[in-house]
Amino acid sequence: MSTRTDLSRGPRWLPRRPEGRRLHPVTPWRRAWAPLAALLAASVHDFDRARDWAAHLTLGWLLLALAVLLPVAAAYGFLTWWFTAYAVTDTELRIQTGLLFRRTAHIRLDRIQAVDVTRPLLARVAGVAKLKLDVVGADKDKDELAFLGEREAVELRAELLARAAGIAPDAAPAAGEAPSRELLRVPPRTLITGLLLLASGWVTLAAVVVVPPLIYLATDSLWPALATALPLLGGFWASGFGKFVTEYDWTVADSPDGLRLDHGLLDREHATVPPGRVQAVRLVEPVLWRRRGWLRVELEIAGTDKEKDGVLVPVAAWDDAASVLARVLPGTDLDAALASLAPVPRRARWCVPVLWRGYAHGVTDSVFVTRKGRLVRSTVLVPHAKVQSVRLEQGPWQRRMGLADVSVDNGANGATTARLRDVDQAHALVHAQAARSRTGRHQAPPARWLT
Repeated sequence: MSTRTDLSRGPRWLPRRPEGRRLHPVTPWRRAWAPLAALLAASVHDFDRARDWAAHLTLGWLLLALAVLLPVAAAYGFLTWWFTAYAVTDTELRIQTGLLFRRTAHIRLDRIQAVDVTRPLLARVAGVAKLKLDVVGADKDKDELAFLGEREAVELRAELLARAAGIAPDAAPAAGEAPSRELLRVPPRTLITGLLLLASGWVTLAAVVVVPPLIYLATDSLWPALATALPLLGGFWASGFGKFVTEYDWTVADSPDGLRLDHGLLDREHATVPPGRVQAVRLVEPVLWRRRGWLRVELEIAGTDKEKDGVLVPVAAWDDAASVLARVLPGTDLDAALASLAPVPRRARWCVPVLWRGYAHGVTDSVFVTRKGRLVRSTVLVPHAKVQSVRLEQGPWQRRMGLADVSVDNGANGATTARLRDVDQAHALVHAQAARSRTGRHQAPPARWLT
């Protein structure tokens, strides 16, 4: 790891810097945009006044404004970089920030769930990277170091993981990054074909082509049509080309510190699925993928943002996905889990007339399994050791039909439900699952880095 530097030294006319390691010198340019962004936000908030002011703006006043704003932005970026430092101790990562209001974050190493290295497009050009920390109970937006040199970011990540694993502090900086073995790489052709076979993208595209013109013809006004077209275009981007840019060259590698995920066409991201943090696995099979034997694998991970999918594999064949899942859910036989699925009773059609055939439930020695959906089939596997609670739910019409739902909650604040089970079977399932969960937690191996 790079040698420690006394950052308090500097020109006498500058305030004393906090002690620790410094960020990359390119960082001030990133932070210099904050005052300009604030000015732009104020202009958008009061657009009419800003437009009137701009109409009376002459070239001389514009040059004067730039002569004032640019130095202020540059000074802001420099000073925020000057007052930012980080240090790694035996037990924590300490990050000091703040220009006017100082903030010191004390991040315990044993609370770190993942350490990811991301390289946005412009950062890749500049040779820098962002270190993102996933910490239990912390704000993700604050627990990051942007930017570090690419080599320094990789070395710091390795040092944090080594110290979190219990390696002696003196030996941790020299431990280096753990070796990895590639398990799966998604070819661009497979990714493109998978995206083209998704019905959601084509439906959104059809809406983009049809809905805005209809609104324009009905209102004879361009603004309502544009207001409708822009969200639809955003949805089309998110379900089509945006996914291709994000999931391009998706690689899954096995290492002692977890599964490493590398992906991205413009912004390159290096993420890690930490050991023992996976609470549930979701297998998604769109109808046009099933003939090819393809599926998408998503994860629910403790402490992660629920608004973002924890994608493990964007698209892959069953055999390839099974080899990766064997690392995520050790001891789980995927074929046995799927074979355990049993359909709901036929009388369930009176509760859900069309979709009842898509529901199923099963249990193996290691996982609780549910399935739902007909066009897009979703199968969820929850390890018994990760089940936090079990509950039986029954509405008035279900009581009349002798049916009930059994839901299990996991440690990622997620839940999955075995829908429309026979009521006697549901009661037995609740008691049996509670016992399996207790046994699973006692038998589960310890989840620790580099083990």
